[in-house]
Amino acid sequence: MQIMAVNTSLEPTNCFLLLSKNKDQAELRRSYSEYSNTTRAADHLVAGAGVVAVASSGGASGGGGGGGGSSDVETTVRCACCSVTEECTAAYIRRIRAAHYGHWVCGLCAEAVRERMRGGGGGGGVEAALRWHMEVCRDFNSTTRLNPKLSLAGSMRDIARRSFNRRTTASTSAAATCHDQLRAAKTMARTLSCQQRYLQVI
Repeated sequence: MQIMAVNTSLEPTNCFLLLSKNKDQAELRRSYSEYSNTTRAADHLVAGAGVVAVASSGGASGGGGGGGGSSDVETTVRCACCSVTEECTAAYIRRIRAAHYGHWVCGLCAEAVRERMRGGGGGGGVEAALRWHMEVCRDFNSTTRLNPKLSLAGSMRDIARRSFNRRTTASTSAAATCHDQLRAAKTMARTLSCQQRYLQVI
């Protein structure tokens, strides 16, 4: 009778493990699906269809107010870098696009682009900093969001590559200085006597 109690207590555990495994797989499928939808939307945005009109609660229909109608309408726009959507006025969207070569960039990405320009990364101005940040976001979306373990492996690869590059540049400069020291030591060796001097201890 005790054996039956043990068997019945194990069955829910096995079911729980199977359910949690299926749940993890379903969650992975869902996140992959979201990622693929995001990349398709980002590709569509790069092609130029970034703004989708959304009627605001302020009555943006054709009649009424006259001159202030376009600034009252909020539109949903997607960031060209990180694909975050925000509701902004048309005037604000035009101003941001003019500052970022036709791309609408959210506030966080705009700050990252400004920081990159301040740091002097590459020296190409806004366009180069924006291109760099878009590549960083694309790499992040293709690795970290999809599979964090893959991101860790990529980060370790980048660290190893930087370390290798640092060692090779240091070794070439060290080899040049070592070669100079060796040449100086050879010239010093010619000026000294070749005979060794022995000391006698009494």
